[in-house]
Amino acid sequence: MSTRIVYTKDLFKLFGNVVALDGLNLEVPKGICGFIGPNGSGKTTTINILLGLVRPDSGEAYVFGLDCWRNSYEIKRRVGVLHENLGYPMSFSAQRFLEYVARIYNVDKPRERALEMLKLVGLYDVRDRAIKGFSAGMLQRLGLAQALIGDPELVILDEPTANLDPSARLMFLEKVKEFHRDHGVNFLISTHILPELEKVCSWVSIIMNGVIVDQGYLSDLVSKYSANIYVVETSDPRLLAKELEKTGFIKDLWIEGDKIYCKISDLDSFQRDLPVIASKINVSIKNLQPQYSSLEEIYREVVKENEK
Repeated sequence: MSTRIVYTKDLFKLFGNVVALDGLNLEVPKGICGFIGPNGSGKTTTINILLGLVRPDSGEAYVFGLDCWRNSYEIKRRVGVLHENLGYPMSFSAQRFLEYVARIYNVDKPRERALEMLKLVGLYDVRDRAIKGFSAGMLQRLGLAQALIGDPELVILDEPTANLDPSARLMFLEKVKEFHRDHGVNFLISTHILPELEKVCSWVSIIMNGVIVDQGYLSDLVSKYSANIYVVETSDPRLLAKELEKTGFIKDLWIEGDKIYCKISDLDSFQRDLPVIASKINVSIKNLQPQYSSLEEIYREVVKENEK
């Protein structure tokens, strides 16, 4: 993949008797990318290896083509990060905190940069307020500002919306989308909260038990996992469903209102025989269309397949 900025090969990490990563092969291209999986699946361990904070037992890990252990200083210079449990100096004002971070990054004119970032994340009006008075959503936007203050090429966000309500999650992810669109910043978002993620991500990598079980552009994953599910809107769903269950091309079906959701094993037979069956039992077909999966449905399907 010519556009990939993160790449690991056969990455293995053991903590005592616990296998955290078991041959991880991760690819992340430019854009906004999701890194999803259940808690304890190896997401944070992977991030720590990418940042040069943890050394793998074996395998390879690269960011921008640089080895994550040998070239960790150069990678940290080009990567911003918002850790899951970021500690703040609660007595500091937002502006004072960001000025301090800007100086760590050797940013020219740290005060001006801090004020610029506060405007961009929507915290300028509370720049003089002590951080201890911030809501969870405000703290995450402040965390996003500190991750971006060094003008990084890539920002890694570890569970950035875990403690936010739905509206705050959407607001935070909208800021992520704005920074990618307006400033060309790439993002890797590690999370187990999926419903809003598909609104911003172009690429998704799914991890289970320290292994990447599937990854790709979201549009390709949607096509892959939606290809065999069709929705039939009909005048008598129960009668038609009963007949369809007798065929050999239905793997599974369920009824919601006047719609039958069919998981198909043989699409040609389904499309050929459905009108015949409906006509035979005098049932009308109002609509027939493929069902496109959400990211959450794709994730459930991948997990189910890998638990077999």
